[in-house]
Parts: sequence; C-alpha cells; structure tokens
Amino acid sequence: MSDSPTADSAATPVAAGGDAPIEPPPEAVRRALAQVLESEELRSSPQLSTILRFIVEATLQGRADAIKGYTIAVEALGRDASFDPQTDPIVRVEATRLRRALERYYAGAGAGDEIEIAVPRGSYVPQFILRRGSEAPLAPETEPAGEAEDGSPPDAPLPPALPESGRTPAARRRLPRLVALGTLFLLAVLIVTAFTVDMVDPVGWRALVSSAALKPVERANRLGMPMIEVRAFDSTGGKPLPPSEITGSAGVVTSGDFTARALEVRVRDALAHFDLLDVLASPDVRPALDCGPGSNSPHSVFALGGLVENHDDGSISLLLRLSDMCDGTIVWSREFDSLKRGGDATASEIALVRDIMAAIAEPYGIIQARARAQVMAAGGVANAGPYGCVLLAYSYWRSYRPEEHERARTCLEAAVAADRGFALGYALLAELTLDEIRNGAAAASPKPAANRALAAAEQAVELAPTSALAQRALMHVHFFRGERGGVLAAGEAALALNPYDVDVLADFGGQLILFGEVERGEAMLASATKIAPGMPPAVDYYQVIAAYLRGDAPAAAAAADQLMGEGYAPGLLARALAAHLAGEEEAARADIRRLTEVVPLWATDPDAMVARFFPRAEIARQVREDLIALGLPMRKTSAAAN
Repeated sequence: MSDSPTADSAATPVAAGGDAPIEPPPEAVRRALAQVLESEELRSSPQLSTILRFIVEATLQGRADAIKGYTIAVEALGRDASFDPQTDPIVRVEATRLRRALERYYAGAGAGDEIEIAVPRGSYVPQFILRRGSEAPLAPETEPAGEAEDGSPPDAPLPPALPESGRTPAARRRLPRLVALGTLFLLAVLIVTAFTVDMVDPVGWRALVSSAALKPVERANRLGMPMIEVRAFDSTGGKPLPPSEITGSAGVVTSGDFTARALEVRVRDALAHFDLLDVLASPDVRPALDCGPGSNSPHSVFALGGLVENHDDGSISLLLRLSDMCDGTIVWSREFDSLKRGGDATASEIALVRDIMAAIAEPYGIIQARARAQVMAAGGVANAGPYGCVLLAYSYWRSYRPEEHERARTCLEAAVAADRGFALGYALLAELTLDEIRNGAAAASPKPAANRALAAAEQAVELAPTSALAQRALMHVHFFRGERGGVLAAGEAALALNPYDVDVLADFGGQLILFGEVERGEAMLASATKIAPGMPPAVDYYQVIAAYLRGDAPAAAAAADQLMGEGYAPGLLARALAAHLAGEEEAARADIRRLTEVVPLWATDPDAMVARFFPRAEIARQVREDLIALGLPMRKTSAAAN
C-alpha cells in the first residue's frame, strides 16, 4: 500500500493511538455498522443511513477508489446519470451531516463500541478505528494481545478478586485517595464545561439549567405554535479564520466576516423576533411529538441547519435546509451564494438574514404554510387550539370573505377568554376589529370599532411589550384614529423589535405614504418587495396610492392591475382613484359602486371614511374631489348628487 494520501490509504483501518494499521474482520465492521444504523442519530435519517451503508460496503468490497461524490449521488441517493457535483452540493451537505451524526453517536451511546467508523474531512472514504477503550473483543474468538498489568502472560488466568478484608494495607490506604482525586477531577470537568458553554452560548446554557426556561415550551404546547430548532452551522472549504476574528475579547461571538457561528446566532435571534414561531433554546426542551399513523397532534417542529462554504476567491456560500422533525422530510432548501467578505459585514449579514426570514418565517412563508397543511391533515383548525384561531385570521386576510371574518373573530374571542395572557390573540383581534372600518366586516358590538380595537391592541402590547406584531396592530389603530404621532411611535417600535420582518417594514412605509411622506414610504415599500415579492394585498394598495399622489397615472394603473378581486374594499378604492387619474371614468365608477356595496359606510358617510383613510387634510381634499367627480355623494354636494 502506497504512502501517498490516496483514497485507498484513507480507507485503511487504523488503531487508535497511532499504532500500526490493523485489519478488523469484515464481519466485525458490519456489526459495528449495524449498531450505528440502529442508533437514534441515524435511525431518524434514512438518507444518512443509506450513504453510510454504501460507503462502508464499497470499502469492504475493495471499491474505495470508486467512492466519489458522483457515485454516492447516483448509487446511494438515486440521482440520475446527469448529476453534476459541481452544481449540486447535496453530497457535500449530507457528508457534513453524517460526520456530525457519527461524532454524536460515538460521544454518547457508541462510546463503548469496539470499532469506530469515521469519515475524515476532505474524503468520503470511511476509516475503521479500533478503539482501545472498548471492553469488547475485536472478534469473539480472539483475545487482546500484550501483557496484563501485573506482568502475567496474556493467556494466564487472572487472579480472583480479593474481598475488602483481603486487600493489602497499601491498597486500603490508596482507595480513599483515588476516590478523592476522582471526585476532584469530575468537579473540575464540570466547572470547565459550564464556563465554556456559558462563554460560547450563554442563553442556551441558562435555558438548560433554569426551570423557568421550560415555561415557554409548555406555553408553546398549549397554543400549538410551530416550533423551530436552529442547529449548529457547519463550515467547509477555504482557510479557517483565526479565533480573534470569530470571538471578541470576552468570548462573545461577533458578526465576524460571515463565520458559521455568527450566522447561526443571527438566524436564531432573527427567528425569535417572529410572533408566530417558538424558537427552541436547546433540543433538550423540545416537547415529545406524537407523529405516528393517525396522530391528531397539531404541533409542528422544524430544524434548520446550515453549511458555510468558503471559496478561494474570498467569497462564501450559505446552504440552508429546513427539515420537518415529525416525518423527517426536507421541506425547503436554498443556497445563498456570492457573499463577499469585507466591508460592512454586519449590514450584509442583516440583509442576508432578512432574505432568509422572508422565505421561512413570515406569515406567508414556508413554515406557516407547512404547519397549516399539517393542521388541516390532522383534523382541521378545531383540533389545533389557539393556533387554529391564528390560522383562521390569516385565512380571512387572504380572501376577505365575511363568513371567515366571523369565524376568526369568534375563535379568537374564545381563546383570549380562556387565556388572558394570549397577547397574539389580542393583537389579531384588534386587526379584525379594524376590518369593520376598512373592509365592511360585520360589527361585533355597538361600541365604536376604533375604540374596541385600541383596547385590544393596548392589551396586546401590555402583555407582550417586545412583540412587533402587537406594536403593528397599535400602529394601525392610531392610523384609523388619525393620530400621526401614535402611528410614528408604534411603527418605529415595531421595526426596532423586529428589523427582519419585511411585512412590518412595508406596512409602516404604507402608513407614511397615507400621511403624505410619499418618498420615504415608497423607499420602504421598494425595499420590502425586493426581498419578498409575494406581499399581502395591502402593499399593492399602498403602491397605487403612492403613484396616485405623485400624479403618475401609468404607475398607478400598473400597480392597480396587481390588486386582488372584488372583496377587498381598500383595493376597490385605490383602483377607482387610479382609473380616474387615467381618465377611465366608466371603470372608476364601477369600482365605486362595488365599494359602496362592500362597505355601505362609503355611501352613507363618505366624509368620515375619507377622513379615516386619508388623515392628512390636503390629501383628503384631493381624494374627496375625485370621489365627488365619480358620483360619490359628499356632505356639501349630497343634494346635487342625489
């Protein structure tokens, strides 16, 4: 066998401790493989098990030189012959996951295995390592060679163990000393481990040792919110950064230059800002899931893993993969490439993480879509607890059907009555109450809708002062009450609480447009829609109004074409104003007629409605004149119009 580091030499089984290579029998290696495949680390991942079985068997069959990324993809993963490992990183990603799974297994349940199967970095060819610490023999028919501790030959029988009374005086004197030394050693290990974990991940460490950290998980179980666990991001390729560039003087992770650890921490932190998710501080606080056949559990738990690939030109790529921990499937994966080191690394990381959040964490992102599908498959929202009420509310905001508004409102009212600490429920109730004004939903009480919405929004903020969604609801309430200062304060607070939420960014920008700050508001809208093109219908409404206020008829018409169907009242209003600006009077009048059918207040009290939707006086005058021209009876011209 050659001394050069070829694939064959990499496959040579070795003994731990630097001894000469040994050749364990194939049946011993296969026994070791079977033990690994039965472990918790591999049993839950059929894809990793398939790869490990393939590379081990190929090595035992003398085909180590054929173990390449292409052959693994085609023969183990079932990819077709056109697979290109240069453009599809699936094998690299899975190999990294496999190495981590093996490390966890041999550090835990497999600590006593006689043979360790390792996949060295930079190669897919496994090594079979004889572990000296194992008490099990390599094969049943052989005995370990070498001398016993007392110098007797290896085949000589060991003397029987002496009872305590038969121990020598020296042995009896040594025993307490050994016990004391062992205790001190274990204590030192615990202290060092605690210090290390606290320096690297203080939040996660405190979550493990604090009983209070379990309360959010109990609450998550009760509410049924989707949960997500962010796993340690791996790094591959390029030269590793020196420790000084990864951690600061106090050991705190800095933004660095797109380090795997920095991105992992920032992604976990960003997810924790979203109200419709519960982020697990540690796998140890993950609740048990009933994922068997026929399960009616509405809970969804996801795991997000990442791989940072460093390239020779100084750029990096980030590979992300979101898995459903209940059925083991990959529900989303994406590669973010051409990321450059240098410059303002923090700003670049925030922009990157905002892109990630737009894809997975927003109410219309992949996690909520997947969780919604699981709830429906498990018996519908009636079995989903308070989270089912949340789904009903967002379902209404996709269709604006009156019957869905009533179902969502009734469900949330019952949920907050049962749990007075349900802050998200109060925030959504505030929004649904405002829909009595903006979209003609049936009133739940004779009390003014704006006052009822204010009470619900303030309750949400009081219960969850760090909730961006609660502040956003309060911003909307202040808007419909004509309170510009309140809008600005709540909007700024919502953005500060969750700078990664493009929905909040777009909504605040829209409110600014309606208060006359068109340029600033449009810039925020453009930033949001660039990150997440599929935004809620309110964003299209804001874009039409912005173009209308600038007098840009083509832009207003183009934006109006994106507005949803006939049931969204603000969209009908915006479409009528855009058509009037373009001189299309017949289309504009048709939209106004439909608007008064959806929201009768536009026919019975149009002045009040204009004041609510356009709180700035000069904008309200412009809109009012155009609506009068379209036949809407305003107070001063009601007789002539009739």
